[in-house]
Amino acid sequence: MIKLAIIGTGNVAFHLAKAFQNSENIHLEAVAGRSPEKLEAFTTIPHRITDLKHLPQVDIVVIAVSDAAIAEVSRQLSGYTGLIVHTSGSSSMQVLESHKHHGVFYPLQTFSKYSELNYREIPFCIEAKLEADFQTLEDLTSALGATSYSVNSDQRAALHLAAVFANNFGNHILTEAQQICEERKVSFELLKPLMEETIRKAFSIGPEAAQTGPAKRRDTSTIEKQLNALHDPEQKKLYTSLTEALLKHYER
Repeated sequence: MIKLAIIGTGNVAFHLAKAFQNSENIHLEAVAGRSPEKLEAFTTIPHRITDLKHLPQVDIVVIAVSDAAIAEVSRQLSGYTGLIVHTSGSSSMQVLESHKHHGVFYPLQTFSKYSELNYREIPFCIEAKLEADFQTLEDLTSALGATSYSVNSDQRAALHLAAVFANNFGNHILTEAQQICEERKVSFELLKPLMEETIRKAFSIGPEAAQTGPAKRRDTSTIEKQLNALHDPEQKKLYTSLTEALLKHYER
């Protein structure tokens, strides 16, 4: 049985807490956060604390806070003897190097508070200074029914950057697509089969080979027509920038 505590009350902490509690091989003993109000979302956890001095001794402390807060939380855990890990994609493992036992437990997924997640489909990027601690993180991942991958800090930062392009930027483009649909009074849902096939093809034959559309075909007539159809200057700017990037890419 792995005894564990979480520091943080955001979406990642919320989902991990649920997953840890549903595992027969993990005992989540405490959740810590600065706000008593936010801790109310963790009513099933035995200990909810706002002062890290009251954090119980456990096998693993998972720091699931913003990147900017990790170093300060680490400082407050000075003298703690258990394994301390953070869940950040872009912060180095070295931010925790003042602790003998430290590492990273990064779930490569987007977390929204009320979305159900299948942990068997979530890759966990893990890293630890000591081999025994790495094994502990492998065991923790297995206890969730997930798969772990040995990924160092540089590789993880690259994955996080790629995820920003794929997820955050992609989501913004879908937001603009939804706005275009709503302005023309057509259902955004009609794009769902297209997007599902786009993702399937991207991971089947590769996104470059799967690319289609007027920029790939150098169809300047359609490009000009679509630019003229856009009334929002920010959408025009985004369309122009992405089209130019595609044209340059396929000139190579």
